[in-house]
Amino acid sequence: TCVLHRAAGNVQQHLADFLYNRKTMTQPYPPEDRYLVPGLMRGMRLLEKFTHNQQEWRLSELARALELPRSTVFRLVHTLEKLKYLERHPQRKTFQLGNRVLNLGFEYLASQEMLEVVRPFLTILNEQTRCSVHLGVLDNREVVYLLRIAGRQHLASNVGVGTRFPAHATTMGRVLLSECSLQELQKLYEGIELRKITEQTAISVQELHQLLGEERKRGYSLSLSAFEAGVVSVGTGIRDASGKIIAAINITGSETVFGREVLEGEIKDRVLEAAGAISKRLGYRV
Repeated sequence: TCVLHRAAGNVQQHLADFLYNRKTMTQPYPPEDRYLVPGLMRGMRLLEKFTHNQQEWRLSELARALELPRSTVFRLVHTLEKLKYLERHPQRKTFQLGNRVLNLGFEYLASQEMLEVVRPFLTILNEQTRCSVHLGVLDNREVVYLLRIAGRQHLASNVGVGTRFPAHATTMGRVLLSECSLQELQKLYEGIELRKITEQTAISVQELHQLLGEERKRGYSLSLSAFEAGVVSVGTGIRDASGKIIAAINITGSETVFGREVLEGEIKDRVLEAAGAISKRLGYRV
């Protein structure tokens, strides 16, 4: 009898899940929301329930608060726990936010703090060179643009904040990869083809490692239409108190205005000066 009762309960629960998911999946969304992922939305809604006033939740409490079937909430919580976004309290049988959520928060705050430090220096660099200036960080094999100040006279960059480019093909990207050993690069690009952007693009890990070594010795990376025709760029790294490169800056301009001699002269000096001042502000000492 107990077995039958449990089986019946399971059937009812699965039926409730099915009806809920069917309702969710068939719920009409505005045309601009057709790409929304319902499961991801439920997971984010669940995380948002953890607040300063309610730091711990039981599974049953979350199900009631979210108006979701208990089994659905169980799967969401189990997934988030595996990904370390949630942690289980063994004695109280409750869940609380995990270290990964805190790390995301710290990274966000750090990025905002860095933007506040960097912006005045890049504004000055922009005024000195009249070029577009950018700040970027490395995300796996891509450089992500965090800040852009458009050029005032010469060719203005149309790159927006949040833009991603392949790190191996860009000045900021190569700066951010420059401290990687050959073994680290091989691991990073294992099974990945280095996309050829122009004839100047390094298309093998060995070739990239050699180029990074040359640029590391110089202290800056240079691009003469190596990523986009008619566009030149100079980039260098920003270091934290430990001496590690944590971000990169660059300027971009028109090849018709800036020849190699100018780029590797006054322009390069301005970029290095700005990066040095930012690094010093972040605690780096030579």
